[in-house]
Amino acid sequence: MMPVEEARDELKHLLDRCEQWLGTVAEASEILPETATADLESDVERIRAMSTRALSAMLNVALLGRQSSGKSFLISGLQGHLEYVPIIDEDGEQSDEYLGLLPSSASPTTACPSTVVPVGDDPGVDATGRGLLQVKFKGIADWVEIGTNLHRAEVAAYVAEDGNVADRRPEHVNHQVERIELLLSRTRLPIKLFDLPGSESVNETHDDILYEAWKEADCFIYVSQATEALSSHELSLIKDLYVHAEPGGKPVLWVLSGIDRAAQRERGQAAWKNVLTTNNQYLRDRHRRSRDFVNDGFLPVSAALEARAEYEEANNRDGSVLRRRSRMGELRERLQALLESGAGYKHLKQVGEEAGWLVRRRRRSIADMLEAHRVTVDDLEAQRDHLRDRLGGMDDSVVRMRAELNDELDRRIRIAQRPFGGLADELHRGLDELIDSGNLSAEHAHDIDVRYVQLFNEWMTGPAGPGTLWEGEREALDELARQILRSELEDEDAGSELVAPEPLDPEAIPAQTDLGRPWRAYSMVQTAANTLGVASPLAGGAVWLTTSLSLATIALPVGAAVLAAIGIARITDVLKDRESKIQQARQERKAMIDEQAKQARIGFEEMVRVQGRLLIDAAEEHHQRHRARLRSTLDEVVHRINADDTARSRAIVERLTPVDEAGHAISGGIQDLLDRNRPA
Repeated sequence: MMPVEEARDELKHLLDRCEQWLGTVAEASEILPETATADLESDVERIRAMSTRALSAMLNVALLGRQSSGKSFLISGLQGHLEYVPIIDEDGEQSDEYLGLLPSSASPTTACPSTVVPVGDDPGVDATGRGLLQVKFKGIADWVEIGTNLHRAEVAAYVAEDGNVADRRPEHVNHQVERIELLLSRTRLPIKLFDLPGSESVNETHDDILYEAWKEADCFIYVSQATEALSSHELSLIKDLYVHAEPGGKPVLWVLSGIDRAAQRERGQAAWKNVLTTNNQYLRDRHRRSRDFVNDGFLPVSAALEARAEYEEANNRDGSVLRRRSRMGELRERLQALLESGAGYKHLKQVGEEAGWLVRRRRRSIADMLEAHRVTVDDLEAQRDHLRDRLGGMDDSVVRMRAELNDELDRRIRIAQRPFGGLADELHRGLDELIDSGNLSAEHAHDIDVRYVQLFNEWMTGPAGPGTLWEGEREALDELARQILRSELEDEDAGSELVAPEPLDPEAIPAQTDLGRPWRAYSMVQTAANTLGVASPLAGGAVWLTTSLSLATIALPVGAAVLAAIGIARITDVLKDRESKIQQARQERKAMIDEQAKQARIGFEEMVRVQGRLLIDAAEEHHQRHRARLRSTLDEVVHRINADDTARSRAIVERLTPVDEAGHAISGGIQDLLDRNRPA
């Protein structure tokens, strides 16, 4: 694999060629069929947007922690936008002030989910200075641009809990802010940072946004203040983080922020070192079976010390000691390592696949038209009749295919569900003794929940677990869909075939698309968990199976709905009022296991059925696209039959051949780049 920065530069060059090629397609629009030119300007805009994406965030990082844990402050420091300003008051006393991207203080600040997004040197976006602020208001579909390089009071008016709404634009004073984005031209890392509200202040209106951020994140940073050790108040959030990150294999970086504010000596060393020891022991005790989740424990950092170092260096003084003590460089190195280990290539792969699909879709119509105009006039009537016969059977063909695949989906779901009959017994064997060993305090309930997640994940993904079985059944369903498509679409008379079925490229249909039905079904993936009554977007984040349908390239977190449906996040609340009746509470907790097993089976069936139906939708879309190509080619053949001579066809062939060849070269270049950067 080439270095990620080199791969990004090459992809950017290929995207520039894509945009130029679309321009040549537009120049030939008067001779091209509508399928080759429809929404052409929209594709140009998409390619430009892909160029921005290729230059920007290649790692999605969600920051979690209690209110005022320093998440916003840390984001400003990570991206090099934290400025130290010493203030001298009228009495000559100096105080320290730090100016960052987002409001930050000792009291609750950020009121809504915020995202800081690098956009590189995209000429279409003015994100200089402190960046371009965009806001999504409740009830308004589109993002609203507020302005570039705004004063922090203006930013706080939209973002902060205590912001003064009078500092907003007059037309925005009475609007409720649901989320904000801050686009930056200058950043130190090509990473997108989600600043999520503190664990005590989740607003129900933000649930969907938070859930999306948890799913989109490649990794997490859990931020805790160096002035105070972890407490029972953080049990729920850390548990939710575990439920999502551990089964999905998403890395967690633990950060102890603000060590400069806990430098006083306690028990023979700096106070923050005592907090660090306590926090790391806390993690090891609560997650002793999850070494990958705990990793090396908390990394002590101070964005403030680094900002002071930069202030000293700007004034020609040595700031190296302050910079080293800040440890911000080490945190960036860990994020860069995650970027280089795969997330950056995954980002480029997604952009490249989308661009390659877009070019192939456009080129397909051009290639079909060329083939139609290369046919000799004597063969035209035979081709016309042949194409009409092919089209005549397409309606029955798609109905037949869908019925067969639906029947097969039902059968394979039943096979994958069989192990659920033993789930309750498996959970009782692993949990009953643990339930009886304590008094169901918050800490004890937390230990039960963590063990529950481990048991459920191990059972689900074991050799005979439903997750493993479904993976095999889904692959078999995928292969059946391919076989049916080959049978239905391939022409028995290959010698007379003007429109050959394209190869069933597993990357040919991206998950994000603006096409119409049946692709609207894919938006269901984002909200599927909510249909099962998800108690919390955070608790619903677990992923026991994150896989791509090889026909449709769609990631579906089935475990999100399953774990949400079994109500992990609510167990502590249910038992809180019964702590005086410990034995009764233990029996109720055990009784819950049987009901949870039933709900898990229901959730599993609903989610895998959605996944199977998405695959069937993808097969139908493939079928419909082939039909559209047949129709377009038939129109061209009929047009030629009715033409006075073949001069027009010769001119079309001469003009479109280089366009087709250029599209083929770009598509091949993108595929070559992706092939060279596939993980070994």
